[in-house]
Amino acid sequence: MKVTRFLVTLLFLGAASTSAFAQGAVSLNWDTCTGPINKSVTAAMVPSPVIDISVLGQSLVHQAYQVQISVGGNGPLRDAWRFDPAGCQSTPYYTIDHLSLAKACPSFQGTLASVQVKDFSYDALSGKARISLYNAYPNNNPATGAPQGNPAAITSTQRYFLGSVTFNMLYGVAGPTDPGLTCGGLEVGTCFHLTNQVWLDLAGNEVPWAVASEFVTSNDPNNLSHCPGATPTQSTTWGSLKNQYR
Repeated sequence: MKVTRFLVTLLFLGAASTSAFAQGAVSLNWDTCTGPINKSVTAAMVPSPVIDISVLGQSLVHQAYQVQISVGGNGPLRDAWRFDPAGCQSTPYYTIDHLSLAKACPSFQGTLASVQVKDFSYDALSGKARISLYNAYPNNNPATGAPQGNPAAITSTQRYFLGSVTFNMLYGVAGPTDPGLTCGGLEVGTCFHLTNQVWLDLAGNEVPWAVASEFVTSNDPNNLSHCPGATPTQSTTWGSLKNQYR
């Protein structure tokens, strides 16, 4: 948790407040910034399935952003999607990225240096997982030491890449888990629901984004997992992070 505390310090969260307006709308899609919302995911899939997170409509300069995705479905999350440290798949088999290689969907942070916190955690009580990405550009104005953000990412007609989550299904299989060999339940419909999406302006104000496409599903073309209702709404803000890591 030291990295998270470091990030919170860099952002001077004591000055953060919630703004009354929003800029841009965030979307979840499979494989590209404008891909499908349901994907058939199979064992040892190549290339690995990827959830892309993007924003369209941004017109103001930002200095940081965060996104969170709740992962669940009907009943506890299956082993095939347990990429948390205690899970069947475990942490080496997922990747959260904050940079884009696609020209059509360039990185929201541009070429700025940044500090990130990336996490996949599981809550045994709810049976759901949470994917988190925090990305900030602290003190990137060499002349003043103050945050100047990315002045290039303000074209409202351009879709910007916020992040992606890649799942390596090396051990994911349909059917039951074979302990130590496979992680079962891959065939079960799974819901990935965007539950928190905000950015910080240059004054440190927290601004919520609107949502254009709030969920994607795996192996659930008819939405039998009842996404997004299958996952709880979460609201972990910059301010609450500050309180948590005092």
